[in-house]
Amino acid sequence: LIISLGTSLPEMISSIFAVIKGSPTIVAGSVVGSNVTNTFLVLGVAFLFFKEKYVKIDLIDIDLPFLLTATLLFVFMCYDGDYSWADGVFSLFGAALYIVSTLKRNPEGAEESKGDGESKEEGEDEVIKVTPLTYGLLIVSAVMLYFGGEWTVEYINKAAEIFKINQGVVAGTAVALAASLPELLISARFAAKGKLDVALGNVVGAGIFNCLVVMGLSSFFGPSGHLKVAPETITHGLPMMLAAVIVFIFVTIDKRPSKVEGGLFLMFYVYYLGDLIGWL
Repeated sequence: LIISLGTSLPEMISSIFAVIKGSPTIVAGSVVGSNVTNTFLVLGVAFLFFKEKYVKIDLIDIDLPFLLTATLLFVFMCYDGDYSWADGVFSLFGAALYIVSTLKRNPEGAEESKGDGESKEEGEDEVIKVTPLTYGLLIVSAVMLYFGGEWTVEYINKAAEIFKINQGVVAGTAVALAASLPELLISARFAAKGKLDVALGNVVGAGIFNCLVVMGLSSFFGPSGHLKVAPETITHGLPMMLAAVIVFIFVTIDKRPSKVEGGLFLMFYVYYLGDLIGWL
């Protein structure tokens, strides 16, 4: 949950800046691009590095249905080209439900720690120390997020002018790719160690928060509480994002990802780029 919130934070900051600076079409494009990139590129590479035959994670009961619901809701609200503040309120309510359901879930590790007195005592002895360096890093991170969000919007607008394409297309391709590079490296590293569950959980959580929180909060900063969605995002981005979620669910249910599926995911991502930019 925390990792997913953290990975969605840059998109949220840059999206709010985009709306404030008069480029609202960037928001939906960024959400679509980020979700498609996380699914097809990040997981595609992670599947190639994963050496085990089975991944230990259970997303079927709550997470996958919530991801599909959030995606369908996002597509429905954006399909008419206008995302209102009322849509944002409804989306944020859905995000709150997901957070509450996640926090109420009783992890297996908690049951084990209750039954093991020694483990509990060891856990009590572990104290997280907060030093002045910690606060300093938080301040530096906040400043970097602020300027990073502002510069992202500026360069998206410049790229759109140079290549004569919509801002949402730039956000859904180049910006989404750049924002996913850290997740790509981390997911590949965890997958190589047999911990693909980290990458899968992050993709699900980030996808839900992008659809519900990033769009929901950004709508309050839009002109008269409305966000415009680019035509390219509607005709090319939304169908591909929905397809990515459906494919992801089918691949994840059996908990046996393969290198063949990883290769197919990468092919789907290349197709997404070509289709959105207009090369196909």
